[in-house]
Amino acid sequence: MTPPHRTTVDLTNCDREPIQIPGSIQPHGAMLVAHPDSFEILYASTNAGDVTGFDEPIVRGMPLTAVIGERAAHDIRNACAKSGGGEIAGVELGLTLGHSTRPVDVIVHRYKDRVIIEFEPSIEGGKTAKDALDLTQTLVRRIGMETELASLAKAGARLVRTMLGYDRVMIYQFLHNGAGRVIAEAKRAGLQSFMGQHFPASDIPVQARRLYQLNAIRMIGDSSYTPVPLVPAVAPGEQPIDMSFAQLRSVSPIHCEYLQNMGVHASMSISILVDGELWGLISCHHDSPRIVPLPLRIGAELFGNYFSLQVSVAQRRAYIVASGLARERLDHILSSLSVDDSLLDGLRDHLDQFVELFDCDGVGLWAEDRWAASGMAPSDEEALQLVRYLAGEEQEHPRTEASRTNLWHTADLTSATKLGGFGARVAGVMAIPLTSTPRDYLLIFRSEEAHKIEWAGEPVKQVLSTPNGDRLTPRGSFDTWREDVRGQSRPWVETDLSTAETVRTYLRDVFLKQTEITAEERGKLEHRRRIARRSG
Repeated sequence: MTPPHRTTVDLTNCDREPIQIPGSIQPHGAMLVAHPDSFEILYASTNAGDVTGFDEPIVRGMPLTAVIGERAAHDIRNACAKSGGGEIAGVELGLTLGHSTRPVDVIVHRYKDRVIIEFEPSIEGGKTAKDALDLTQTLVRRIGMETELASLAKAGARLVRTMLGYDRVMIYQFLHNGAGRVIAEAKRAGLQSFMGQHFPASDIPVQARRLYQLNAIRMIGDSSYTPVPLVPAVAPGEQPIDMSFAQLRSVSPIHCEYLQNMGVHASMSISILVDGELWGLISCHHDSPRIVPLPLRIGAELFGNYFSLQVSVAQRRAYIVASGLARERLDHILSSLSVDDSLLDGLRDHLDQFVELFDCDGVGLWAEDRWAASGMAPSDEEALQLVRYLAGEEQEHPRTEASRTNLWHTADLTSATKLGGFGARVAGVMAIPLTSTPRDYLLIFRSEEAHKIEWAGEPVKQVLSTPNGDRLTPRGSFDTWREDVRGQSRPWVETDLSTAETVRTYLRDVFLKQTEITAEERGKLEHRRRIARRSG
């Protein structure tokens, strides 16, 4: 017999897990899926009767009114009509259903031609709604006082922990390589700290990040829960119910195992979105099961939206400051030039000014086929090799015209270019094109900075063989694991890029104006020559 084929195990297997269509929900609530026109029941979680008080079997085709009563069904229809797509849900707090005296909080949204109705037991009949709103307003006012990213993150972690009561709240920022780093933390005394530690990109696969962009808040009430299935099974010709926007959506068992290995029994994540992109997460952990009431979750989502806006403002403020400093330095360089000095000669004489501006180890200028440098920089031959690469003259490394005129940077020159011979003195490069001429560059250099990255556990996942094939398993230990990093410089951060773009734009404008003046002077000279010839 031919042995069954086993799929090669790598991180892309995790990326393909269909986490948006689990076919089940978490047990702290119930779900009904209805037709968008008739509101007839299509699917129901097996615990729907317990939560709604309906003691008969809920079968496909049953009217929604039969399960929850005329009045409640009317309110849910209205809430559904007010909702937009999946990203804008309708909410009813403290709703009393026709067959139960226990009030429930209801979230309803329409997505992919289905109406998804979620029920959760209401806390004190929904009386926490005003308290949640008041608390959210207080926190929003407080966070608005912070102007720097570091203090903003620190205050955000502390305020969310105050609001939601979790044992630990972390502000988690995604890095350029997909990994994440904890930049702020508020925690209960005695807990292990994750402050400053890194988490590999594979901890949050691609499709999970996509859901974090769609659905700004995500709660797991108990990481050891037993999923509650939807019934009946998916009807022939129908697609599984897409729960991308559902609050109760069941989560990957691998993620639950991951949380349990951390000693986490409940969690909540609030997305931080900047310019529509997933910048990071407000990540909450608790060492025992914990259900946060819907009104507080709505407040937390509002806080997350405002926090995201403040992150964007703080970043833009940092860019403006960096750009302003760059312009001041460039103004100083230009003001020091005499009338007869060329701009390139002026730059060559003031390269040391850029060392301080970029907090780098060396600066070089390649223009008009001449090399000038200050500080830790490559030799003439090495600089020519790098410039040829940047200009796209190396056949093995072709570059488009657009890429040649844009900023280019790397913290690992050897790996990025496959160019050898630079050694530890030049590991990071920022290339700023000065003109449309392919070889005119201001080059900023950083030396190797051997350092250690602290990971929350060994970042490489282990492969476990099972009867159904091999699968990647979450790591079992989150003790600090240190990785020695060599051959790389300090990374270029957004303020570096903002400064570089300011320098590029400023110098290009000056070069263009200088070219226009030169052309005008040539025209005047030619005009005088013609007059002189006629006079002669």
